[in-house]
Amino acid sequence: MKLLPGVRLNFSKETVGLSLGVPGARYTINSKGRRTFSTGLPGTGLYNVETISSGTRSASARARSSAEDSETPSGPPAPGFFAGKAERALNAFLLDIYNADKLADATYVIEKAAALRNQYEDLKYPLELISFLHGITDDKWETEAATWGAVLWENRDLAFSNKHVNKYFKGIKPQVSIATGISTQMHYSKQTLGFIYSEVLQGQKKYEEAVAVLLQMSADQMVAVSLADIELSNKDFDGAIETTEDVEVFDDATAMLMILRGVAFREKGLHDAAIECFKRALKLKDSPEALEHRALFERGVTYALMGKRAMGIKDLEKILVDNPDYPEVEKKLSELKK
Repeated sequence: MKLLPGVRLNFSKETVGLSLGVPGARYTINSKGRRTFSTGLPGTGLYNVETISSGTRSASARARSSAEDSETPSGPPAPGFFAGKAERALNAFLLDIYNADKLADATYVIEKAAALRNQYEDLKYPLELISFLHGITDDKWETEAATWGAVLWENRDLAFSNKHVNKYFKGIKPQVSIATGISTQMHYSKQTLGFIYSEVLQGQKKYEEAVAVLLQMSADQMVAVSLADIELSNKDFDGAIETTEDVEVFDDATAMLMILRGVAFREKGLHDAAIECFKRALKLKDSPEALEHRALFERGVTYALMGKRAMGIKDLEKILVDNPDYPEVEKKLSELKK
């Protein structure tokens, strides 16, 4: 229904909307709160619609959406009507390699990124970040990927201030295993790059360099988890105990810190202190299965060292109920049942 020149009232079965604007530029809002802005060239059929707000949703709908976002990579945003050739090429590249119908292997991604990099200088950092992300998943590119990681980390401020990275990388959420039993899945940012590169260095047993990377990152609980995990790998048990000092368990990260603290105590022969740490970690409600299994495994091993075989077997068998393939469980059980 036309109300005034350039102002229309729109009806549907579920909503009422108001549309304002002139040919080539129009703003729309409906009764559910959805707001869009569309631009185009009148008479050409070419237009771009940007969703400013998707409207209000129930708490349960928001929770479902959050879970889906954390597990499923979202597609890249539209490049926009006035996007240049480089941005359109990047958008097409991302749509290709993250096509849900096919899984692009590392070689395909890296070679296609290299070809595109030769065409568009402005795509240097987004393409190098993508190549690194895929290169670390394939042994064929392991050496090159480690080199790319070093360069990207050195130039991380430039890389993540790139306008294309800012626009397109919010939907790329790599899952990074910080320690056995816990991982992080944030959008591809400087912090995520730091975690990934640190894990690459740890895989090469370059622990001092990995620690140096972690100390340059924004300090948070996941950084503390990674530091404590490295200290345990280096048998620096006092260092791990210091890193996990004053921890109160209230989320997954603090529960993992408590587990690592328990491992450090156990390796120093302080078994009762270790058991107390594992008990506190296991009290966390709704913890991920992997985190619970890590706590049960470490407690089972500790009970075995204390001569409490039955209690150790009980913890280890609890893991088998959910995950028969959990590393080392069968081996430990066979040792305890001899």
